[in-house]
Amino acid sequence: MRLRIEYFDQNESFAKQLPREGLVVAKPKSGDSALPWHLVQLDAPVVYEQTEHTLVLLAARWEGYPIGGTEPASVFILLVPPSISTVTDGFSHKQFPHIAWGVCHVVGA
Repeated sequence: MRLRIEYFDQNESFAKQLPREGLVVAKPKSGDSALPWHLVQLDAPVVYEQTEHTLVLLAARWEGYPIGGTEPASVFILLVPPSISTVTDGFSHKQFPHIAWGVCHVVGA
């Protein structure tokens, strides 16, 4: 599934990094969050605090508006450090910085 991620709120300094598109490459289950998480490989990296990030974790913020649904989803955006190439089941969402809130849309559906 391809997604378009747009900025919504909580970090104006990050807003200029979006929108970005990317592909959902995994749906890892968190060990400390019941939210469905989506690992997205971005088409173009975002740069935050002089570091390029090509992976982000997304989870829907609002019940009834899931990522991949017919309506855009409000999401938490977490940055995955470049030293990590994938996120596996049992991860802690607290290990990744929550960078902003966003809105994501399915692209090409």
